[in-house]
Amino acid sequence: MVHRIAGLDIPGRLSGIAPSWLLKTVCALVGIGFAALLRALANLVAPGVAPYAFIYPAALLATLLGGWQAGAGTVVASGFLAWMFVVPRAELTGAQMHYQAAAAVIAALTAAMLIAVGEGFRAAARRLVDERNAKLAERELLFRELQHRVGNDFAIVVSLLDLQRRRSGNAETRAALEQAMGRVRSISRIHRHIYALPDSRHVDLRQYLRELCTGLTDATLPMAGMTLVCDCDEAYMPRDQALAVGLATNELVTNAVKHAFPDGRQGTISVSFAQVADGWRLVVRDDGVGMPKDRKPGLGTGLIEQFVRQAGGALAITGDDGTQAIIHLPPACASSSGD
Repeated sequence: MVHRIAGLDIPGRLSGIAPSWLLKTVCALVGIGFAALLRALANLVAPGVAPYAFIYPAALLATLLGGWQAGAGTVVASGFLAWMFVVPRAELTGAQMHYQAAAAVIAALTAAMLIAVGEGFRAAARRLVDERNAKLAERELLFRELQHRVGNDFAIVVSLLDLQRRRSGNAETRAALEQAMGRVRSISRIHRHIYALPDSRHVDLRQYLRELCTGLTDATLPMAGMTLVCDCDEAYMPRDQALAVGLATNELVTNAVKHAFPDGRQGTISVSFAQVADGWRLVVRDDGVGMPKDRKPGLGTGLIEQFVRQAGGALAITGDDGTQAIIHLPPACASSSGD
C-alpha cells in the first residue's frame, strides 16, 4: 500500500518529461476538479450545504499526487470557488454570512493540517521506497558477486581435472576426464548465460536458448559439416526451471554432435521450443545415423533425465530417422508474456 502511494508522486515520476511547476499545477487542477465534481453531486440533493466540506478530500488527493504546493493551490482555488458560487446558493444574510467567513478560515486551517499530514505521509512513503530500492540493489550486487565466484569455482574445477588428465597415463581415464571437463565447461557456460540476464525472476526463454545455441555452435560444433538451428516461441520461465531446460538442451546437442554424425558426416541439429495444446514442448532433433537399438543408457542420458525432472517435464527419445528428443512441459512451467 505504501509503495503504491509513493508511486502517485507525479512530479517525481515525470520529472524528465515536464517542468515540476507544471506538473504540480496539473495536480492542483485535478484536486480542484475532484472538489467541483463532488460539489455538483451534492448540489443535486442539498444545494449550498457545507460549502467547504469537499475541500478536504480534494486537498489530500492533490497533496498525494503533487506535494504540498498542489494541495495548497487546491485549497485556495476551491475555497474561492466555494465562496463565490456555493455560499450564495444557500441564500444566507447578515450574521449567517459572518459565520460563513469564520467557517472559511477554519476550513483553510483544517485543510492546511491535512496537507501537512499528507506531505508527511508522502515523505515517509518515499523514504520506505528508497530504503527498499537500496536493499534490492545491495542484494543484486551480492548476488552478482556470488555468481562471479561460482564461475571462478567452475574454472578451478576444470583446471584440476585438466591437471589430473595430463598426469594420467591411462587412455580411458584421460578420455573420461576430458568428458568431465567438457560437461563442467558446458554447465559453466549455461550458468554464465542465464545469470547474466537482467530479470531476476523470469527468463526470456527465446533469447536464452538462442544465446545458448550460439555458444554451443562456437564451442562444440566442428568448423564445417554440422549446422545448429534454433526456433523458439516467445516464452518466459522461472530461472531455476530455465536453467534445467538449458542444461538438458546442452547435453542433448552435445550428444548429437558426438554420436549422430560419425566419420565427418554433414548434418543439421535443430532446437525448437513451442507452445502446444497441453503445455510446452522442447524438441532437439538431428538427421544423423540415429540411435543403435542395442545402445545402453550412459551418464549423459541419466543427466538429461535428471535435468528434465528438475524442470518438471517428461522425456521421450526416438531414433528411427535420426534422433529426436522431446521434452514435454506442463502449461504452468512457462508463460507467453513476462508478467
